[in-house]
Amino acid sequence: MRKILLPVAIIIAMAGCSKEADSDSWADPVVPVSLLGIEAVNIDNSGEQPQVSASPVKKEAYMLGIKWITGYELSDDDDMFITGPVRKGENQYGSLASRYSKAIKCNDRFSAAVAAGKYVSKFFKEADSDYLPADIDEGFVLLVAPDPGQHSFRVEYYDGQTLMFFHDTPPVNFY
Repeated sequence: MRKILLPVAIIIAMAGCSKEADSDSWADPVVPVSLLGIEAVNIDNSGEQPQVSASPVKKEAYMLGIKWITGYELSDDDDMFITGPVRKGENQYGSLASRYSKAIKCNDRFSAAVAAGKYVSKFFKEADSDYLPADIDEGFVLLVAPDPGQHSFRVEYYDGQTLMFFHDTPPVNFY
């Protein structure tokens, strides 16, 4: 019995001393940033790892990537006191664009049935951020292959009905 009691006591003591991920330690603060704009890029998803591409992309392996342009907007207030650290969960960087609705429009004729200037958001699905290249914040996988040829897309971020940001992808040739 004593042989079991000592290891159990050690495990309980170690568990009590371990640091929880949600604790209020100094390692947890996140600097609050604001989304100031976006940049849209083309991603080739045909290899082992997706990568930003300026070359032709196989139309079945296309992803649209978004890089966030962020910054800390200073206020004009003359605050005397420090208000305390921002904790994870209050303003996470990963959820920075979650308040915006996103739309994707084709700048060129998408197919015989979809003319230039039409919204094609329904042909894209948001990609898991773990699968994106390191410098890409959001990604959208193309689910419906367009006609071969040159294509460009416009990504729009809306706050309610107000267009806040937009950016066109560089032209990409689909084959």
